[in-house]
Amino acid sequence: MYDMNVKINWEHKRCKHALERMWLRGISMKEVRDAVSIGQKHKQKATGLTEAMHRYYSIVYQEYINKELNLHKIYPVTVKVW
Repeated sequence: MYDMNVKINWEHKRCKHALERMWLRGISMKEVRDAVSIGQKHKQKATGLTEAMHRYYSIVYQEYINKELNLHKIYPVTVKVW
């Protein structure tokens, strides 16, 4: 787990696609938080996005780290099922 606070920003315009994919695949917001917190992470070289794999799905997101506030800000982009 992170030792920093994790804030998932669901209000960002890019998150609409991720929310639709979650709804279609039956994945809850808690499962997204679990994937971001404890899932195995891979950095996508072409886009610079992070993919967190957990159970049967993965979350692709953009991450900003603010060390002064001790905060990880997450902007989900899409949800994949494998």
